[in-house]
Amino acid sequence: MTHTDPDESELVAARLRTAIQSGDMAAFGEVLDDNVRWGGEADTPETCHNRAQVVTRLSAQRAAGVETEIIEVVPARDAVLLGLNVKRPVPGGFARQRTMYQVLKVRGGRVVDIRGYGSRTDAAAQAGVVTNAEHAFEARQLIPILNVSNLSDSFAWFAKLGWDKKWDWGEADGLAAFGAVSSGSCEIFLCLNGQGARAQDGGVAGVDQGVWLSIWVDDVDVVHAACVRAGLDVLRLPLNEPYGVREMHVRHPDGHVFRISQPVHSH
Repeated sequence: MTHTDPDESELVAARLRTAIQSGDMAAFGEVLDDNVRWGGEADTPETCHNRAQVVTRLSAQRAAGVETEIIEVVPARDAVLLGLNVKRPVPGGFARQRTMYQVLKVRGGRVVDIRGYGSRTDAAAQAGVVTNAEHAFEARQLIPILNVSNLSDSFAWFAKLGWDKKWDWGEADGLAAFGAVSSGSCEIFLCLNGQGARAQDGGVAGVDQGVWLSIWVDDVDVVHAACVRAGLDVLRLPLNEPYGVREMHVRHPDGHVFRISQPVHSH
């Protein structure tokens, strides 16, 4: 296998940085191979298969108000690791921002493949970039822990919200005092009379509140209808907010409040 000269990857990385920072789509296109591919392992309608398609897609994103800020551009032997902060506008004058990492494969002084990855660690491994100590501490999963007054009742409450009991745990001769519920890839731990606070005033305002959690779904109104059927404590009906989401609030018996949200797309 023929490897790219390290100096070529460094040159490509420098040209990419200049083109992205300046927003010069023509300069960006000059770094791309004629048959560059941009997409995941499997083809989708959004997969690009040549330079013109990549430049057209990026130009359309810029025209829609998408802003890109470089985090890092790291040349490797046959690739460039690209880290970006991407800000997308949403209705109401607000914007959503997320961090994304791409690996741009380099051959003959041109980018021949562009692929995104869910984390810096995964992207660095694919690019052949050694992960330093700063990135070694990257979080892989975040699971909130709720203090509950009754574990079995909490399992039953979450079941009405459409969540599944995942497991529970206790001492060998005692009642379960810890457990977990899940929905899709999301998970919440439940601790009986344990870590964290429970609400004393309904969890809406003031001191001694429960925990507030933001949960994103495909259809808030479907969730609201299920909550009403199950008799759950809906604090706030579904409402389109000025910051680009449709949101409702539902309260757990121990005062924990769930903000159930979905993006509101402009038409």
